[in-house]
Amino acid sequence: MSNINTRKISYEILYDIFQEDAYSNITLNKYFNKYKLEEQDKRFISEVVYGTIKNKMYLEHILKNYSKGRVKPKVKIIIIMAIYQLLYMDKTPSFAIIDEAVKLSKKILGNITGNFVNGILRNIERNLNDLALKYKNKEEKFYIENSCPEELYSILKRQYGKEKAQSIVKSFNSKSKNSIRYNPLKISKESLLEKLGSNALSSDICEDSLLLNKLDMNNKYFKEGYYIIQDEASSLVACAIGEDVSTKYNILDTCAAPGGKSLHIASKYFNSSLISCDKYIHKLKLIQENIKKLEIDNIKTYEQDATKCNIDFLNNFDIVICDVPCSGIGVIKNKPEIKYKITDKYIESIAALQYKILENSKGYVKVGGVLVYSTCTIDKRENIENIERFLNENKDFRLEKITLNNSKVKVQDNGTIEILPDDYECDGFFIAKLRKMEEKC
Repeated sequence: MSNINTRKISYEILYDIFQEDAYSNITLNKYFNKYKLEEQDKRFISEVVYGTIKNKMYLEHILKNYSKGRVKPKVKIIIIMAIYQLLYMDKTPSFAIIDEAVKLSKKILGNITGNFVNGILRNIERNLNDLALKYKNKEEKFYIENSCPEELYSILKRQYGKEKAQSIVKSFNSKSKNSIRYNPLKISKESLLEKLGSNALSSDICEDSLLLNKLDMNNKYFKEGYYIIQDEASSLVACAIGEDVSTKYNILDTCAAPGGKSLHIASKYFNSSLISCDKYIHKLKLIQENIKKLEIDNIKTYEQDATKCNIDFLNNFDIVICDVPCSGIGVIKNKPEIKYKITDKYIESIAALQYKILENSKGYVKVGGVLVYSTCTIDKRENIENIERFLNENKDFRLEKITLNNSKVKVQDNGTIEILPDDYECDGFFIAKLRKMEEKC
């Protein structure tokens, strides 16, 4: 495939993400399948797409300093993806990057636009060593150069302090590790490590996870269900349950899609039965495909809105998992477009939804049973503040300290797990374990 095609595909993907509000990982896979790309082309497109998204604010700030007036969205995408290549992809000569951007803009938007793009990029290229960008103050310089919206930066600074907030913001632009979780129903951890050889090593975050130097979707062991792709922090949810794995439990996952935690719990608690719920049929089908691939026989999927009470579920489960929808601040490394959507108003609305799910789910737990609450965010309103409110309003539940085996993750003094994105090179995550007690008169 020619370079012009890979850049055009990169442009199309970025257009869908920026203009159509699409998700980066889903959109990349859609275009990869559409064009049947070779691995080298996939790597190039992924680098351009993710690099441009992660650095969007900074790239737009450069463009603003080198252009007069408003630049139309389609033109802006072509220019900022070219600026990203000029700044960070030095294996390609600058003249070639500019030439390809001009060709692409002429093809999509005409010759006049091509000439405009050529002028802007050549001016930037001449000044790469000293862009002389203007900022109001040092803090604006920090959050623009790290492409973190001011409101998100303010939220983090308010909750964690300036120094920690800046460390978290810097971590957003780092690359997460290639984490997989072995399937104990098909292979032992030791055997999988042996088969994967020098490409793999054991995780010190989650005892059920491995880290790969290179992630290969065509690996036969992946295709045959010996392992599944899942972040180390996400894999801690099943470990945080902490009950006797040989005992038979009734387990409910109230918000299961895309299913990684349900699959993990079912394979770990092999004597138990698990109902995996989601309100979207198409998402349940994805879970069903992985159930078949991993050869798990103790899960049933069920169409259910987690905010609605199912009377058949009441007081029926020993373990209930509430992995609730969240703002996703903890997974910005892998889904960088998320950071441009975060506002206080949005977080407050989703925290209210989370609490509604938690309140609805409490009725499904048997006395003596466990309710596990988890999110892939780090905003305290979605995490500990929801838990504190719940405990204040439900005296028959108590917070129980989570115990992890073979993990360097430190459990908080209050018993919860709070992983920030800059802590362990994995996703940011929150987990709380609640025990239902006999209600006191």
